[in-house]
Amino acid sequence: MGNSNNLDDATIGPHYKAHYQFQYLTAAFQFGLFDILEKTPGITLDELSVRLGLACRPTRILLLGCTTMGLVWKEGDGYHNAPYIQPVSALSDQPSATYLHCIYRAAGWFCESLKEDTNVGLQREIPGTAPSLYGRLAEHPELESAFHTMMGAASHPVPEGIAAKVDLSEYRYLLDIGGGSAMNAVHLARFWPGLEITIGDLPSVAPRANEKIAELGLADRVRAVSLDAFHDEFPIGHDAVLFAHFLEIWSADRIRGLLTKASHALPSGGGVFVMTHYQDDDETGSERAAYLSAYFHTVASGEGMVYTAKEYEQWFSEAGIDPVQRVMFGPDTVVICGRKR
Repeated sequence: MGNSNNLDDATIGPHYKAHYQFQYLTAAFQFGLFDILEKTPGITLDELSVRLGLACRPTRILLLGCTTMGLVWKEGDGYHNAPYIQPVSALSDQPSATYLHCIYRAAGWFCESLKEDTNVGLQREIPGTAPSLYGRLAEHPELESAFHTMMGAASHPVPEGIAAKVDLSEYRYLLDIGGGSAMNAVHLARFWPGLEITIGDLPSVAPRANEKIAELGLADRVRAVSLDAFHDEFPIGHDAVLFAHFLEIWSADRIRGLLTKASHALPSGGGVFVMTHYQDDDETGSERAAYLSAYFHTVASGEGMVYTAKEYEQWFSEAGIDPVQRVMFGPDTVVICGRKR
């Protein structure tokens, strides 16, 4: 019988080894490994050593870790990106690597954040005065840009799914709260040509969103405006409101307030759509819900977590919104759909 206390067994091992996996990943981003392999697939160890600016042995160590993790594969003497790496190759820059390191260090304050019931990790590791990550990123434009690049790369498949699976055909004017870099709005506008979309986000975010919208030729139907969701009233004239990966950042009381604002801004029959990470109604999963909850609590806001769809439906009802349906996107994402009474 094996030793149940052995930390290297299949049960415990993957968890304590995750620290090293993250270090390999962030080092690959920081040195631009994935970008080099995308441009010159099949490059050899010696050539990579020169391109990375590293001595031979450190290069071997980096490649050993990335190949064993499946991030890179080797054929003969040449190295290649794994197929799924290409969508995130845009993250191979110094601001992205710096951002990842900041978040990793901040997450190390998880226990203290639980004890103090606030985001100690943010306060200790990311300079600034704002109480949330998003406010502090606004004080560091390079990090804020890296954050939105990463969010865009990570969330790309989901907005396409929303456009195809959530029926917006009866709506003409959608308000996208916290719409960031316009990823959701662009996909929705393309899929629903009769839909006009207003993105409401922070003053540091809206101008960049408008630049992207103009580049894509959608400025006639999509625009971003400066909006503080907590201090400003939601603009009227819309018949639907979307919260995409925004509400879970905040406390239950704040979510109730935001849903009430949405309800007040909508006409009777107006639609409310909450896209969020999925947690089982019995509060036993998923794994992604668990680690994102730690991130929201320790770093992002100090007050949020991944809530259950059942909770959102209750909050809908309290705000005068009738829950209509849940639309699942794989095991980890759900859109909760409602209609104002």
